[in-house]
Amino acid sequence: MKVLVPTDGSEHAMKAVQRALEMAEKNGAQVTLMSVAPYAPEILDEMTPRTQEKLEAETAGILRKARELFEKKGLKVDAVLETGQVPANNILRRAEEGKFDRIVMGSTGRTGLAKILMGSTAAKVVAHAPCEVTIVR
Repeated sequence: MKVLVPTDGSEHAMKAVQRALEMAEKNGAQVTLMSVAPYAPEILDEMTPRTQEKLEAETAGILRKARELFEKKGLKVDAVLETGQVPANNILRRAEEGKFDRIVMGSTGRTGLAKILMGSTAAKVVAHAPCEVTIVR
């Protein structure tokens, strides 16, 4: 089974990472972790230089933290970092192109600017996913 796990580092997203870890241990699931760095050129143009680089570095750190959970157990895991204005669109595209069997994700994500940019990512993924979706609270 191929499992896609989008994570933004939030509490619920990390619970989803843990659920996928259990699936890999018990069922041999092939897990791909995914994080989407916010990208909004109309907002970033007004911010300090290198803001996009900082957002991507922060997102890479979140992905690294999730990956380390698998590595500590000796489990293989793939990790993908993307940028996007609407993370749900990145998740849906990756799920379809990668022919994933399931998406495992947190019910709610981060707050503040990221939430404004994302809207309800989980709701959009559930509504449009090309595969099963497990929402973790």
